[in-house]
Amino acid sequence: MTDSDFPFGRQAVADAFREFVKGAPDGGTFYVTGSPGSGRSTLLTWLFLLSQADRDDSGTDRDEGQADQGDEGTGEPRSGPLFHAALGARGRGVDDLAVAIGGQLGYETATAAELLSVIAMDKRPVCVAVGDLDEAGAVPDERHTARLIESLLAPMARLPNVRLVTEGTQKWAHHFEDCVVVDVDTAEWTDRTAFDRYVAALCAFVPETETETETDQETETGPEPGGAQRDVFAQTVAQAAYPNFLLAQLLVLDQVSAEAEAEPLGVDVLPGGIDVEGAVARHVDRLRAESPVVADALYALALAGPAGLGGRLWRLATAAVAGRRIDAREFATAVELSWVLLQPDHDGPGGSGASGSHFALRHPAIATALLARRSPQAELQTRRTLVHSLAAQVPVEAVGGGPVDGEPAEGGPVVEGPPRPLWQRSDPVLLSELLRHASAVPKALGPLLVFPEVLLSADLEELRTVLDCSDEPAAAALRPVVALLHPVSREQPARLQVAAVQHGLNDLAAAVESAYERLPFRALRLLPGRGEAEGAAAPVSPDPSVVPAPPEVALTETGGVEVGQGHGDARTLRWTLHGTPCTAARAELLDGVTVVAVADREGLLQVRSADDGRLVHPIVRADEPPELLCALAGAPDPLSVCAAADRLWVVRLADGSTLAELRFGSNIAAVRRAAEHELDVDLGGFGIRLSFDLAVLRTLAGATPTTSGAGY
Repeated sequence: MTDSDFPFGRQAVADAFREFVKGAPDGGTFYVTGSPGSGRSTLLTWLFLLSQADRDDSGTDRDEGQADQGDEGTGEPRSGPLFHAALGARGRGVDDLAVAIGGQLGYETATAAELLSVIAMDKRPVCVAVGDLDEAGAVPDERHTARLIESLLAPMARLPNVRLVTEGTQKWAHHFEDCVVVDVDTAEWTDRTAFDRYVAALCAFVPETETETETDQETETGPEPGGAQRDVFAQTVAQAAYPNFLLAQLLVLDQVSAEAEAEPLGVDVLPGGIDVEGAVARHVDRLRAESPVVADALYALALAGPAGLGGRLWRLATAAVAGRRIDAREFATAVELSWVLLQPDHDGPGGSGASGSHFALRHPAIATALLARRSPQAELQTRRTLVHSLAAQVPVEAVGGGPVDGEPAEGGPVVEGPPRPLWQRSDPVLLSELLRHASAVPKALGPLLVFPEVLLSADLEELRTVLDCSDEPAAAALRPVVALLHPVSREQPARLQVAAVQHGLNDLAAAVESAYERLPFRALRLLPGRGEAEGAAAPVSPDPSVVPAPPEVALTETGGVEVGQGHGDARTLRWTLHGTPCTAARAELLDGVTVVAVADREGLLQVRSADDGRLVHPIVRADEPPELLCALAGAPDPLSVCAAADRLWVVRLADGSTLAELRFGSNIAAVRRAAEHELDVDLGGFGIRLSFDLAVLRTLAGATPTTSGAGY
């Protein structure tokens, strides 16, 4: 890509960026600002492409800033791209964006605080580009942008080894220190000649009026009056829109629509120039005139986000906002007309009305213009109506199994109470949109979060974003719970029940047990920490898997296993196991026989006789090396529980397959049998008692490691 390929009239921005890279080789912020529609996001994209082209064109040379700088302490020039991470904030919360940035940088982090800590400790220079700041959050809102900047981007930009390239409105620029600000609303960053050429090209599509055509037919020589009139209009548009490219598009589009309605050319040109606010207002009114629900369709589609609700839900959303059903033809007209504004022909982020305008259009959230015409109360009520309409599309089942509407059949059950939503049968897209829009309405999200089926049927990543962006207490309480549901597995209901108990959400845990029968495992209760009063502790049952006088099992420094009897000088060594270093060893009762379970760092599981060390079961391979072992069940299908870090999983000893797993978010310190099919898991400061349904566990098709039992 050459400099001449850079967006119309914006070469000065590219030059300033190169100077910034030269002057700030390791740290600093390059901030592109301007009104919505001025091309901020487009410029960020082109700066990224330009940096790649600079490197490709120079062959061995790197970007100008890096070519002059060596790696710290080595004197060698840096290698790799200028941008180490480049992504958008659209639809993301603080932690979501942090995870995405960390992923591109090669870090595994779960929160913004973790990412900041890791980058600071790493100390290697990184360059991060983040766009679409005004589209942050499940539903775009300034509070999400503010939270994103204050909690992540501004602290990251203050690190001496971070160079940040981002964009946003002028009000956020003061959050960044050592910042180069490029305000594309000012003339110095947009070449007026290039802008005029752009507008003239747009105006070439303005149709000629009948007067122009007749004049052209009469005058075969000399300049065309029609062309001259078009030139005047182009100059007027350029004067009103400069330096906003999308605003120029909207003004020209307004004239094209006026021509279609037989309005005379130039009717919108006032003595002081074009009435920008009036032009934007006519876009809304003209569309509304074509169809009574078109403006509402515009605003409903925009509320749904950059991609709209998707084809299946556009009609639903439009009907929700309009407050009535519409036929297919009416809706098709609405979508066709609204698409002109929702999907402009270029990649810019949107346009704005004149300074102080009530129509600050923001691509693709055209809702800004339409919502601005309503009072805050009306806006909130419309959002609430959309939430209620989406919720109304969820299938329901009457209490007692009777019909939802109409009289019950003779002899049938009597319906009492409200109908029960069948969340699991809902369209997943509808459910995700319902949660997203509910997060923008105060107190609308909490009532949905009490249903475990909602939490388990929604897309997990989208649910995490909704919770991250919501200020409701219920959302804050669920964030650590939902974090434990990653990655998605077959045992999600059981994992949700355990996580709910772990974090004190007992009502949610009870709701899971009520909604889902026969969980493979569940949490019974929390156990007090070792530092709490003994009087408050629950009685401890003897471990049924351990004999009263178990053999002495020890792991040596080299990873060997020594099994003996007695202690100290009186200790008698029975047998030893050497070879691959072992990670865990435990003596316990299995089917009435004292055995020693052993795991090594290759994940091999061995169950040997405590007396002579012979194998009691074939050697199998777990999916990762366990750090702790505990027998769960014996014949006819022996099961063992393994643990490593914060993960606990159930292994079938017949083949090494993993039947179920869960995570706690805290490292597991110990695992012991509490009663038949019950385990106590010690998480350091506290514990949790789990109960396993062996009948359900044994019906699960285990995930077998690819190397399970190979060669043994």
